[in-house]
Amino acid sequence: MYSKKKFMISVTLFLICIFASVPVFGQPLQVVTEEYPPYNYSEDGEVVGFCTDVVKEILKRAKVEYTIHSYPWADSYKMAQTETNVLIYSIGRNVEREPLFKWVDVIARTEVYFYKLKSRVDIKIKTFDDIKKYKIGAVQDDFRAQWLIKQGIKDQLALVPDDRQNMRNLFARKIDIFPIGEFVAYNIAHQEGRAFNDLEKTMYIKDMSADLYMAFSNQTPDVMVEKCKKALFEIKKDGTYEKIKSKYAIFYLPIFKIRSY
Repeated sequence: MYSKKKFMISVTLFLICIFASVPVFGQPLQVVTEEYPPYNYSEDGEVVGFCTDVVKEILKRAKVEYTIHSYPWADSYKMAQTETNVLIYSIGRNVEREPLFKWVDVIARTEVYFYKLKSRVDIKIKTFDDIKKYKIGAVQDDFRAQWLIKQGIKDQLALVPDDRQNMRNLFARKIDIFPIGEFVAYNIAHQEGRAFNDLEKTMYIKDMSADLYMAFSNQTPDVMVEKCKKALFEIKKDGTYEKIKSKYAIFYLPIFKIRSY
């Protein structure tokens, strides 16, 4: 009797492991992200980038079938909250977002500064209150926009779908400043055919600088989440994570402070 019970438990656990990698309703896991280079971005019709490579390796080890797409952040953010079987990255984590997703763990970090055009000598920012004098670009439903609104900064915001539009608006002088990760600012400036040296940091914002996570929609089976947590732990432990990071030279440019993620 005991052996039979033990056998049934083993079979049940085996089936759980098998079906954890089988998509809900027979559909592959939907992986969604935004354009935030070098972490995640589109190139020649494919979603690539440092965090993308990390996520792909995790899903490969977890044996999860998936499709991956880059959308405007507000669309990806909404999908991860309203649809079944969705994984979103790279996403900042805060108190308001905590119950909205099943969180895996940190896959990178972004250090956020307010940037302005170096030629805009009229913009002078010494304290946080100074930024309230200026038109600020921000991405709809983004962690940074949410934080600014929480600080009472709303009327000054010009909300856009992505940071490439923020960069265009900055050079067109439609906005005065916008908050963005330093690596991302460097990449987007070059994507837009602009010189990074034409930009100037005005202020580091600790509360907008954040660890970046991968997270599942709440309808996702816990066993899938746990498998991805285990895979992420493994790639950090066995050196794969650092090997992936080493492919992206931007993390080692002397103009940036070297950080360990």
